[in-house]
Amino acid sequence: MAYVSVASPALVQSSRRERTRSARFKHLLSARDLTIDDVDDFCQTADDFEAGLVPRQQLIGRTVALLFFQSSTRTRLGFESAAVALGAQCIGMEDMSASRTNASIGESIEDCAAVVSRLADAIVVRHHECSAAARMAATSIVPVINAGDGWNEHPSQALIDIHAMRRGLGTLRGKSIAFGGDPRGRVVRSLVQLLRFEGPREVVFCPPAHYELPNDIVSALAEHQIRLRIITDIDTALVECDAVMMAPYDMSAIGEPPASGYVSPHYTPRQFAVTAEKIGRLGSKALLYHPLPRFDEIDPSCDSLPNAMYFEQVRLSKFMRMAVLHRLLTSN
Repeated sequence: MAYVSVASPALVQSSRRERTRSARFKHLLSARDLTIDDVDDFCQTADDFEAGLVPRQQLIGRTVALLFFQSSTRTRLGFESAAVALGAQCIGMEDMSASRTNASIGESIEDCAAVVSRLADAIVVRHHECSAAARMAATSIVPVINAGDGWNEHPSQALIDIHAMRRGLGTLRGKSIAFGGDPRGRVVRSLVQLLRFEGPREVVFCPPAHYELPNDIVSALAEHQIRLRIITDIDTALVECDAVMMAPYDMSAIGEPPASGYVSPHYTPRQFAVTAEKIGRLGSKALLYHPLPRFDEIDPSCDSLPNAMYFEQVRLSKFMRMAVLHRLLTSN
């Protein structure tokens, strides 16, 4: 699949070799650092790996360190699967609380990066502190990939989500893209940054009443002249939007602190949850995405519907992570 840059509609990029990249970058820390050429290149490379158009075993003899100070299933296994598919080996610790880089021992994450970067060819890090990945990149001598730093960013997941939505919708240009659930998560923050390249007609949020949309997300949409609409019932998104990116109703565990005095109900109120009954009753054609894990915001009754894209999103994630590792380990 060839991608057309929204920034230059007349330019059809017919092959991977013909497209130009942005200036070389060493790390993947923030979606803000990416250009439209970067996004197109990552998506095309992921397509090429999936289709078998390029050799996979290009990182034989290379080592990827997986440093997950915060729990993870999909991201950790996803990067490990991608590294293995490329011929690389992975190292890491099953329980990073046993590492000396913790509160009880006190080794700095800067020193941790300086040490691990001399034992591996790349570092994939998830940490509960915002800017932790950037701090590690400052002392690492190898590429650092931010796999989630507190509530701040998760750029590789945003690339996966863009790739999955391009695949499902054909193009995001002129489309209505909705976000359901807690709007404060790092995935939302990174994905909004990449939507600036995609030319959607509007971005719609259906947030819980007790959480306001973060100012930086509102500012990013305004800066790139993307229409913002707030709704109060997910049914509206199912009827009026082309795609709905769901998230848990409350992400205080990994997001910003909970609103003052707010106590999470630990379930998703009906007006914010998606069910097969709703989709059928409304005749919804909206595609459903979710970075996972889900709780009750998307009922399992939706899983077999043609709207459900979230498990396909997981399948595609392997190829996008392969593209990220390949670029950072072959261009530095």
